Amino acid sequence: MQLILRAHHLLCIQGYQGKGYSNEFINNMNKIVNILKNNLDTKIKIISKTDFICSKCPSNIGNGLCKSETKVHSLDSKTLEILDLKKNQIYVYKEILSIIKKNLTLEKFQYICKNCEWFKYGYCEKGLFEKSLITP
Repeated sequence: MQLILRAHHLLCIQGYQGKGYSNEFINNMNKIVNILKNNLDTKIKIISKTDFICSKCPSNIGNGLCKSETKVHSLDSKTLEILDLKKNQIYVYKEILSIIKKNLTLEKFQYICKNCEWFKYGYCEKGLFEKSLITP
């Protein structure tokens, strides 16, 4: 199986707490997170437009765009830069986890995600740094 994901969603997935924009979004996100947790060998193609997660998001306006396109494009660009990932490249999920652990610091995470509406809840920070994926 291959998933298609925006770059910044690689970080969101780590802190996902079963909350979201709608029941349809949450059910879709639960499915994607469970696939990844149960199969670290899942292949992921990294993109910078709407993806499998966005497919059920109310902000998805079609044609690969989000209502908050400027913000999410910035999140994707910063994630690609900091993690040294390539857009349109295919990675194995366990490789991505290793790359996150190697390249992401608390400061870099804050630089990437400080303007995200979910940042204030601390879910991603906790998922990335407190659940032993990364030691701060």
